[in-house]
Amino acid sequence: MPWREATSLPLTRIAIVAQVPSESGVYGVFRGDECVLVGSTWNLKAHLLELITAINGTDELSVKYELLPEEKAAERSAALNRELKSTHHPVMPTNGKGRPQGITFWDTSVAGDPSSAHDA
Repeated sequence: MPWREATSLPLTRIAIVAQVPSESGVYGVFRGDECVLVGSTWNLKAHLLELITAINGTDELSVKYELLPEEKAAERSAALNRELKSTHHPVMPTNGKGRPQGITFWDTSVAGDPSSAHDA
């Protein structure tokens, strides 16, 4: 999967708080070399911290992220998801909208785009 100027780090609270900015962008969660989840958000730090809370056991996971303007992040996430479609295996159960259960802090960048829907 072609990541552009991506930063890679372990999916841990310490790494996220210390290294991820509170800016918009796209992220991928990895188990080894396999990307298991891709998404976009207007606040990477807050979003990834909430994701860690929802996932049981992130020891074997890492994250890559790209900083992008909010209006470009959802488009980039959709493109990355299309590339992964045939091999996508979610790390955790998802709701009917394809979002991980228990996550409430999702982006609102593109109205009408199912990848930007809110979980209630």
